[in-house]
Order: sequence, then structure tokens, then C-alpha cells
Amino acid sequence: MTLTLPRLLYFLAALAWYLLLWRNPVTIFMAACLSCLSIPLYRSLQMKGRSWRKRMEQSTGSLLWRGLRFSLSRRLPLYGYIATILSCILVPVATMALLVSPQAAAGFERLRELQAHNFQLPPEWVANMQQWRQSLAAYPRAEKMVSDFLQKLDALFGDAMSLLLSRGVEFLGGTMTVLWTGFLFITLTVLFTVYARHVRKIAGRIFHMPQAMLGRFTAAIHRALRGILLGIVLVAAAQGLLCGLAFAVAGVRQPAFWGLLATLVAPIPAVGTAIVWLPLCLSLWFTGKSMAAVGLALWGVVVVAGVDNVLRPLFLQQGIKAPFFVLIIAILCGLASFGPVGLIAGPVLLAFALQAVEEGNRTYRHNG
Repeated sequence: MTLTLPRLLYFLAALAWYLLLWRNPVTIFMAACLSCLSIPLYRSLQMKGRSWRKRMEQSTGSLLWRGLRFSLSRRLPLYGYIATILSCILVPVATMALLVSPQAAAGFERLRELQAHNFQLPPEWVANMQQWRQSLAAYPRAEKMVSDFLQKLDALFGDAMSLLLSRGVEFLGGTMTVLWTGFLFITLTVLFTVYARHVRKIAGRIFHMPQAMLGRFTAAIHRALRGILLGIVLVAAAQGLLCGLAFAVAGVRQPAFWGLLATLVAPIPAVGTAIVWLPLCLSLWFTGKSMAAVGLALWGVVVVAGVDNVLRPLFLQQGIKAPFFVLIIAILCGLASFGPVGLIAGPVLLAFALQAVEEGNRTYRHNG
């Protein structure tokens, strides 16, 4: 009874939190991931705060002044942690808003115009295609193949742009929802970090798991998240920047907007940034800028794809000890199951599963 009652109380506490937060599973998951990544920062700030308090105890001065400094030193790690998290989130968002917002507005306006015309191909594209088809009139099979390809390309372009526009408007809409979600995300991140030891202790008591085993699970997830941060987020940002620079050189309108879109689609396996730069290459080609189109295509295939093929496997495999093909499957399954958050959830679940198998093998050898 002494073991059952505490576990029941812990389950009731978890149920109460679940009932409060069940409508925000993605926010909870992302906050837990950021907390797991940033716990070392908070621990470092705590150590510095302790050393400062020791110096305060040894310093001279009035009792009131020493008390104020001691109280500040106790809160300094938490304040420093919150300031760092806010800076890491708000500074990139503000920078992106200042640099990309004007072009993003123009880009979405252009997409709206295309949607109003059912995403029909531009007139100059149609004129060039007609010339090509006339030149292929002597080859009926080739003309039919080209015609079928163009029809599929038109349909694919329309579907992709329609999805992109609807998701973009959905993402930008609901200002109060975005503010509330951001506030909840920051608050949960801070709570998870500050009470990480308590959460781990309670989890160990609920599941009867040693603290050392829970620590190894936490370390495995931390390594996986670090690999994801480097292999997915930073690599996607690098690819978007490279695409934006190439778009500007090639003379594409709103290069920052298209570079931002390339960043957002870069983590998608197999296709990635080609979803953005390939239609722009076709646009340049059919508007008579053949050299710019060829140069942009070579840049996308060699440089942008090279960054993805070299750096992404390197970073991901450093965080998750699994073949890269298995990592790709985990990302694709995560996307299919959880949507965009699956880019993170898939590799994290894979790392959790691998660590669970390792812990099971260790326990089996110990008991055997």
C-alpha cells in the first residue's frame, strides 16, 4: 500500500496536467525538446550563481546590501536563462520579419493572383511551349510525350502553389493564437527546465526505473535533438540562404521570399529545395533567360544539394547512431504521422527506441 498510494497520487497529478494541456500536444512536445537542449545552459548558469553567492557571503558591506545581492544571485540563473531563450527565439524572428516581410507580402500577393487565375501558366511560357510543340509536329510521339508532361507540370504546379498559399495564410493568421502559443511554449520550456530533476525523479518512481537509466535516456534524446538542430534546422537555413543569394543573382523577383520558402521545404527528404528552385528555373528558361536558368539549376544541383547530401547525414548520424537510410525513413514516417513536427518527432522517437533496446539488452545481460 505504501508503494501503490504514491504512484496513484503521481498518476493523478499527471492526469490533472494532461486535462489542462491536452489541446496543445505539439507545443508541449516542442517545449520539452527545447528544454532538453537547453538544460546544460541552465545548469551552467546555476553553477555561476552558486559561485557568486559564495563570494557574496565572504564580501563585506551592510547587511541589507549583502541581502539584496544574495537574493539577486539566487534569481540570476533563471533570469539569464529566460533572457537567453527569448533572445534565441525573438532575434531571428524579428530579423526575418524586417528583412523578408516586404518581399513576403509581394510574394503572397503574386500567389493570390495565380490562384485567382487557377494557377494557369504565364503567357510567355505558353508562347514558348507553342513554338516547341510546332517544332515537334514532325514527331507525333515526342509531341504527345511533351504535351502530357506539360499538362502534368501545370497540374502539379497548381496543386503545390495552392497548398503553399493556404498553409501560408493559415500560418500567418490568428495573431492572438500565435501569441498565446508562443507564451505557453516559453512558459512550459522554463518549467520543464527548472523542474527537470523533479520530473525525472517522479517518472522514475512511477515506472520503477533507476535514475541512472533515465539519465541515459535523457542524454540519448539530447544528442538526437542536437543532431536534429544541426542536421535539419541549420542545414535548412544554410540551403535557404544559398538559394536566396542565387535567386538574387539570377534576377528572380522577391529573392528573400523564395529563399524563405526554400528554407521551409529544405528538410523534406528527396525533393527539398528543388520544390522552389526548379519551377523558378523553368520560369527563367521560358522567359528567355536561358543562361540564368542553367546557372540556377547547376547551383541547386551541385551546391545546395551538396550541402544537404554532405552535412545533413554527418550531423544526424553524430546525434543518432543509426544508418542514414533509417533516419530518412524515420523522418518520412514522422512527417506522415505528425505533420511538420514529425521532422523532429521522427528522429527523437527513433533515438528513444534505440536507447530502449540498448537498456533492455543491458538489463537482460545483468539479470542473466
